[in-house]
Amino acid sequence: MPIVYGGDRVTHVSDELAAAFEPGDRLVVVQSTGDLLHIPAGEWDTAATAVGRAHSAFGSMGAVSDEQVSDFFETFADRLEADDSFAPIASANQIDVENAQARGRSTTRLVLSATMRADMVAGLRMWATAPAGRGEVLQTIEHDGWTLQQLRAGLGVVGFVFEGRPNVFADAAGVIRSGNTVVFRIGSDALGTARAIVEHALDPALQEAGLPAGAASLVDSAAHAAGHAMFSDDRLALAVARGSGPAVAQLGAVARQAGVPVSLHGTGGAWIVAGDAAALRALPQVSVTEPRQQSCSHPPAAGNVVQPADPAPLTVSVSAEARMVSNDATWGGGVRDVLPATAADGEDRGFMVTLNPH
Repeated sequence: MPIVYGGDRVTHVSDELAAAFEPGDRLVVVQSTGDLLHIPAGEWDTAATAVGRAHSAFGSMGAVSDEQVSDFFETFADRLEADDSFAPIASANQIDVENAQARGRSTTRLVLSATMRADMVAGLRMWATAPAGRGEVLQTIEHDGWTLQQLRAGLGVVGFVFEGRPNVFADAAGVIRSGNTVVFRIGSDALGTARAIVEHALDPALQEAGLPAGAASLVDSAAHAAGHAMFSDDRLALAVARGSGPAVAQLGAVARQAGVPVSLHGTGGAWIVAGDAAALRALPQVSVTEPRQQSCSHPPAAGNVVQPADPAPLTVSVSAEARMVSNDATWGGGVRDVLPATAADGEDRGFMVTLNPH
C-alpha cells in the first residue's frame, strides 16, 4: 500500500506492518523521512492519559504557591533519603539491573548507587531553593495613562523521553520549579525503578505539598511507541528527547510535525556567540573536539555567529580565556543569551559561549 509523504514522495506499508495493525491503532508518517510508526491503541491511550493528567495539573498550578513547590522538592528528596521509603525503590532497581544483565545490556547508568542516590537528593534540594521566577516583571512600558508589563509565567506541559537511568527524575521534576508540569517516558531498562520512585517518593511528595495530581506524570510503558504517541500530542508545550542517534532525531521529527517545539540531545551541531564587548583575541583559540579537534582559523567580527563545519556532538571550550561549555544537544538557529564571562584569574573576558535549542 503506497503512502504519500513530504508532499511529493511515496513510501509503502510493509506486509508485516499491515498484519500487525489492529482496530484503533494509529499510523504516524514521519514527513521528513517517510518512516511509518505503528502506535497500538493501548500505547496511544497510555500516553494520552499521562499527558492529560499533566495538562489538567498545569491548569491548577497558578493556585500553587512557590512555598508549596519548595515543599514538594524537599519532601521528594526526604523520601529518597529515608531508608524505609527508599527500600522498595532499591529492590525494584536490583530487579531492573538483573533483568538488564540477563539481556546483555549495559547497567553502568542503571544501578541506583549510593552516589547516584545522593546526587538525586542534592539535585532536588537545589530545586527547592532555586528562584521560581513566576510573576517576575521582565519589562515595563509606560504610556500616557496606562502601563504594560511583561511577566514571567509557566510554559505548560514539558514532555521528556529519557534513557533508562533512574536519576532523570531530578531533571524531569525541575521544570515544576517555574510553574510547569511534566510528563515523561523512561527507557525500558529502568521502568521498574521508575514505577517504584513514583509510588514511594514522587506521588507522596506531590500529595503532601498540595500540588495537583499529575503535575509529574510517568508514561507507564516500555514500548517506544508510547514515546511516539506522547510526542504526537499537541498539548505539549515543549518536547525534550534525551539519548543519541536516529531514534532521537525521529522523536524530534514526530513532535515538530505535531506543532510541538523540540529540544534534542545527542544529534550534534553548535553555535558560538560573541557579544560586542568580546575579547576577540580569545576567539581564535576556541576549539571543538569529539570526535576530532577543529579550530576557528580566524577571529570573527564581534556579534557574528560561527557554526563549526562538522555538526558532530561537540565539546566547546574557550581555551584558558573563559569557562568551558559542553554541548551534547541539537543546537542552532538563534541565541539564548550572550553573558559576561570571567576567567580563572578573575579578569572580565567580555563574552560567554551560549547555545540555544531549536
